[in-house]
Amino acid sequence: MTATITPEELYFGAPASLTYGGVECGATVDAPKVAFEVTTFSPEFQNAKGPIKGTVITTKVIPSCEFTVNQITAQKLAWAMPGSASTSSQSVGQLRAGLATTLGVDPALGATTINLTSVTICAVGDFLRIGDTLTEALSEVVRIVTKGTAGALDTVVENSAGGGLLIDHGNGEAVVTVTGTILAAPCLAGAVNIKVDAVTGLAPLDFVRIGYVGHYETRQLTAVGTIGPSGTGLTFLVPLTRDHALDEWVVEVTTLGGTTITWDPGRIASASYATLILTGIGLDGRQMIVTLFNAMSAESQKLEFSDSAVSGLKVKFAGYYDPATPNTAPFNIQLN
Repeated sequence: MTATITPEELYFGAPASLTYGGVECGATVDAPKVAFEVTTFSPEFQNAKGPIKGTVITTKVIPSCEFTVNQITAQKLAWAMPGSASTSSQSVGQLRAGLATTLGVDPALGATTINLTSVTICAVGDFLRIGDTLTEALSEVVRIVTKGTAGALDTVVENSAGGGLLIDHGNGEAVVTVTGTILAAPCLAGAVNIKVDAVTGLAPLDFVRIGYVGHYETRQLTAVGTIGPSGTGLTFLVPLTRDHALDEWVVEVTTLGGTTITWDPGRIASASYATLILTGIGLDGRQMIVTLFNAMSAESQKLEFSDSAVSGLKVKFAGYYDPATPNTAPFNIQLN
């Protein structure tokens, strides 16, 4: 018997994407590890020396994915502490003269097309704040891609990452113009100056949020200069900690803002569970997609404050069985 070795079929599985609840998890400190804990039962028969074929029963399969998140953000702290309560201080888009209207209908979560009661004072490229309650958790900023007509479902918007609405808004919620622009040139971590397309409405001491959802940082301005890639741009004291690409958003916000998280014992609500999807790419281009349904990480956490250690959140998401299908393991593996 001979065997042919095909090196290109080796499957490294380096992760190309890892999302939880539709949000990209970002860089991880260690390689994500997927495991399946299987529990079996087999009755012992007298005179039999071991388990009998056909009598082994799988009683439980628990899928899990373990990795360390290197970003300490409010959203990812909530992943590590499911069921925790969080409160956000006001840090939302800064109102400026312009559109002041309402949503004409209730848009779906993730929608890119909305109905505006009025479109009299707005234009393509304007930044809009949607929401009645002025907190980060209940209001959001979008940008107009296509200006529609009043009372029609034809105004196209996008969030800072290019997708649709990130919050489930209701009919009649307020929609107002806020101050914003985009980067006129890329900037690197460590920069204390950024180049922008516009500076209208901005002044020293204003706060601006640079980047896209899950990848933004907020700075207080010390100087406002001229526009364009060769202009003097916007200056601040605290250096950027991330690289930012051309056309990323720069939106004025009301304050620096912050989030307070507390974790109280008790039953974890169903809303705290979400789908985790890990996509890996093999050497031959094959794609493996592992999906954990009703995933949640309720592990003990340890944050080390040290200049010689990476302070990350070690999370272990386990898939939980759906009460409607309690005999179906909460995962699937797709290999293309």
